[in-house]
Amino acid sequence: MLRLGSVLGSRQLARKGAAATRTTKREMCGLLAAIDDVWTQRGGASHAPSVPLLSDADSLRNTTKILHHRGPDGYQVSSGTVGNSSSTPARWSMGHTRLAIVDPSNRFADMPFNLEFPTEGGKKIVHLAANGEIYNHNEVYDECVKTGWDTPKISGSDCESIAHAYAKFGGPKTAAMLDGMFAFVIFEEDAQTGKVKAFAARDPVGIKPLYYGRTKCSNSSDDAAAYVFSSELKALVGHCDPNTVVAVPPGHYWTPEEGLVCYYNPEWLRNDDYAPWEDESHKVTDDDVREAFSKAVKKRMMADVDYGFFLSGGVDSCIVAHDLLPFWREERAAIGDDRPISTYTVGMENSPDVMAAKAMVDALGGEKRVQHNIRSFTPDEVFDLIPKTVYHMETYEAELIRSAIPNWLLAERAAQDVKMVLTGEGADELFAGYLYFQDAPSPRHVQNELRRIYGMLGNINLHRTDRMTMAHGLEARVPFLDTEFTRLVMSIDPARKMVDREAVLTNSRGREKTFLRELFEGPNDNGDSIPRPVLWRAKAMQCEGVGEDWVSILQRKVSSLVSDAEMADAHITYPVNTPHTKEELYYRRLYDENFHGLEHVVKPWEGGGRAMGAAWKSDMYTREGLKNTNLLSHSLQQKAAFSTTSTRSFSTAAQIAEGPAIAVQHFDLEAYNAAVESGYSAFEASLTLGGDDRSLIKTDVRTNKYHIKPVPIESTSVFRGSCTGNPPTQRGYDAAMELFAKLEGLEGKDLCSAVQDVYDDQRSRLSALLNLPEGTEVVLCPSGSDAEYIPIAIARALKGDDVHITNGITQLSEIGAGSAPASVGKYFSTHVPLVGRLSGEREVLSGFENLGGITVSARDNEGSVIDAAAEMDKFAEEAFARGAYPIIHGVFGGKTGLRDSKLAPSLDGGDKSLSVVDACQGRFSTDELHEWLNQDSLVLFTASKFYQAPPFCGAVLIPKAIADKLRGSPAPRPHTMFDAEGLGGFLTEKEMPPCLQSWGEMLGQERRSNVGLALRWEAGLAGMEALAHVPDDVRIAAVDNWAGTVSNMVNGEDNLDAWCTERSIVSIRVQKGDGWLSMGELRDLYRWMSMDVSGLVPDATAEEKEALSQATYIGQPVHVSESHAIVRIALGVESLVSYLDNSNTTLEEDQAVVKKLAAIGKHFAVLKDSGH
Repeated sequence: MLRLGSVLGSRQLARKGAAATRTTKREMCGLLAAIDDVWTQRGGASHAPSVPLLSDADSLRNTTKILHHRGPDGYQVSSGTVGNSSSTPARWSMGHTRLAIVDPSNRFADMPFNLEFPTEGGKKIVHLAANGEIYNHNEVYDECVKTGWDTPKISGSDCESIAHAYAKFGGPKTAAMLDGMFAFVIFEEDAQTGKVKAFAARDPVGIKPLYYGRTKCSNSSDDAAAYVFSSELKALVGHCDPNTVVAVPPGHYWTPEEGLVCYYNPEWLRNDDYAPWEDESHKVTDDDVREAFSKAVKKRMMADVDYGFFLSGGVDSCIVAHDLLPFWREERAAIGDDRPISTYTVGMENSPDVMAAKAMVDALGGEKRVQHNIRSFTPDEVFDLIPKTVYHMETYEAELIRSAIPNWLLAERAAQDVKMVLTGEGADELFAGYLYFQDAPSPRHVQNELRRIYGMLGNINLHRTDRMTMAHGLEARVPFLDTEFTRLVMSIDPARKMVDREAVLTNSRGREKTFLRELFEGPNDNGDSIPRPVLWRAKAMQCEGVGEDWVSILQRKVSSLVSDAEMADAHITYPVNTPHTKEELYYRRLYDENFHGLEHVVKPWEGGGRAMGAAWKSDMYTREGLKNTNLLSHSLQQKAAFSTTSTRSFSTAAQIAEGPAIAVQHFDLEAYNAAVESGYSAFEASLTLGGDDRSLIKTDVRTNKYHIKPVPIESTSVFRGSCTGNPPTQRGYDAAMELFAKLEGLEGKDLCSAVQDVYDDQRSRLSALLNLPEGTEVVLCPSGSDAEYIPIAIARALKGDDVHITNGITQLSEIGAGSAPASVGKYFSTHVPLVGRLSGEREVLSGFENLGGITVSARDNEGSVIDAAAEMDKFAEEAFARGAYPIIHGVFGGKTGLRDSKLAPSLDGGDKSLSVVDACQGRFSTDELHEWLNQDSLVLFTASKFYQAPPFCGAVLIPKAIADKLRGSPAPRPHTMFDAEGLGGFLTEKEMPPCLQSWGEMLGQERRSNVGLALRWEAGLAGMEALAHVPDDVRIAAVDNWAGTVSNMVNGEDNLDAWCTERSIVSIRVQKGDGWLSMGELRDLYRWMSMDVSGLVPDATAEEKEALSQATYIGQPVHVSESHAIVRIALGVESLVSYLDNSNTTLEEDQAVVKKLAAIGKHFAVLKDSGH
């Protein structure tokens, strides 16, 4: 096989030019080709009009150089004539600039390829110019060999296989065989017959561009025109009649005889009724999808040069990184190279993309494994880039240009280090990743819309990716758009891709791309997982993710450059695709300066944006972009109050932030700093604010005193500890994060006003969820223990400050430890929510002095229940006898679920006594709650037990009769009780309902807001709302069934005993010899339950080791008698929701908890001796 053709510029010169310009000029894979139209002309080449690209060597060189940015590693032009006197000969020419990724040092790999192939009775001469990468080039050539092909290759270039396959199989079959991204042009001559052929093709998705047109003619006839092909429009300007220029569509080939022909049209794309998921035999597992994606990533690692990846910080690029890193490390280890891989991120400081990318790099092993390069920018820096961007983008599509500008900076930075990058493009078009999908009415609508926007990829996303990377001599590869992976994903039931509008607002499961996110929720082969805030962050187009306010800043700037008069005449100046906004007109003006007459080549979105062409209406986007950019913020960002345009410096989430996303008040600094020092984000730290010492994160163990973190537990863990304290559920975490985003950047009065609105909304929602009788009012409190101060203050308001108040508390060991001291006006913690750490020796709140009271234990020394109701009756009688005013408590659900046998009413509407029902566990029915309120009892409630809000958030429900008496009454005396050393240390006016307006006026504290409490209540309300649709009778029946089943599980283990079962709490004692584990011993067991302790018990059976390895969370130990203590398995809102949805799955989790309890009990001595 020989290389043929007139080479205009020697190889030596080409090599010298490439070497000399490599550091100053980045050229890339670009092709130019021209050929006389011998298929319609009559006179042949000798009678053809002057076509500079075919007759002028300088014109060919200079035009090829227009594409110099696409390839620094090889510059070559060739020309000649094909055909002979027995046919119509044609002049041809080709120019090519090469970015060498495969076989970079081989000069024989430079194109154009001019190759001679022997055939039966003759030979074929093939001239090829190609752009792209053929991942299956070896397989393509092998297929030729299998069918008798014996012509060897002259290079290692992947594109050479195109020429061999074309010579062997012809053009259409060759295009269909290729797996990769490509655009190519072939001119062929049959040396025996002199017949001339031309063939061009573009890859199935349109990753690589290809345009063609006809040269201008000196007369009105097209007969003598030549065809011209180019990777970019700019090389056609001045050579082609603009009206003839078109883009070769993705998945099409072209011949002069047939014109454009579609060769890639799979059933999922062409068939409106395609629905293989309806066939029971069609099964695609999640593992199948993950495996297909891994193959797609691995094949795109084909390179003989350094490469990296674009890490935007979005979920798609993070998934590519998640899969790529293990392959990279394996590849590097094979050659003894331990260098980290290079990654590239662009964005304004503290933007959603930058902060998420930093977190992802940390998760992948930090700088040891990843060389992370961030290209930060400010808006002023890039405005001058807009004309250059439009020139290289060759479009005026506004949505595309907005994202192209940061892409330019990203590619420019990456090209300094590498020649090739992998990207996350294409996932949104397969998994319904755009926010407007939340309004899709049905799965069929989703499927059809995905088909529509997939078909636009070559005009939009991939157009941007190619032009911005190629402008800097950089190749981008897109594993999500692998054709086999695409086929598989599009054969999956689109119901899995439906988007829940509410989930978008709350940043929770069900949001866009939930299917994809869940596929990659687990660790990769290196054991690294995508951080939860990154995995579940909102979809952001790059123009949004680089900085929430970037788009609006850009639009204001460019709009100022367009006059009202220009805008008014836009329909006259630009009748094709008329601009609708000043931003669009500005881009159009720049385009017209370079590509006048080619406006028809651009294919903008119908209606001015992607969402506008959907079959349904959505208010998520306008022509100007995403309406609510607050949806893009996430917990890894820091202080958005300074805007992403700020020059303020911020640390990563794993360090103390110089400026958190919401201004931290002085009383919260200790809690905030402890959480951030422990590696939690600004949002997660804020969940711990406005509480007491129980919420503080201990930096040595990164948990609070209950061994709880301010993040959801891993999805592989089991949680049954809702009776103690809860980590946030994913549902609650997402809801609180949504609120956090709304409060970001607020300080002082603005923050106070916003928190007031939040509390008003939360009180209203809580009232509706609990179906409170009309007139019932709600005080929000930092916890159930703090709530104990409210009945005392109400008693003072009802009876004045000259009546002795005495308080009776029941179930002493089964209620919160802070309740008893709080009931007599004492501090119960070292920290006060709105003060911080207590100083001095003060024990009693100001204004709460001289209170009396008694406490009644829940059980006697043998564990038998004490009749608390009888003790409270006696307490009340003694109080009345001495003229005191009794506050009478009853507990409905203690730590073991224990309920007092009688809950006394408030006598005479609170005039004679005040009743308090402690229902903080939240395990009651609507009818029970109404019964208490109807007897004028105050009800203490929290959402941080059964409803699984993070610790803690409480409330006092005030019945109508008492609320009416308080409404309009003056604040109780002494007024010092509202000082910072009194109630003012716990509450502000914002937590007060209307009936306590006079209290609010005394509390004041306009400058203080308990943001942490608002976030925790938001999380709790999310849990309550998850069950709101389930009737009480259904809940009660489910709880009873669950409790009975779990009790039987426990009793089925030889060393466990379901000692007490009360509604949704099963209390368990664990056997030790002839007795039971003590309180101290159960504290060890409680800690071990959340750990993998399988390696500490060598003699355990395989089944026991599996149980011991499972992380499970249960209720803390409770001392119930002198002979033993108990631990608890408690159903919470999430496990009840799960049980109602699939009881078998939930019970399997409970079985895992029980098995681990039994295994720890059996091997307790060994575990104790281990020292852990």
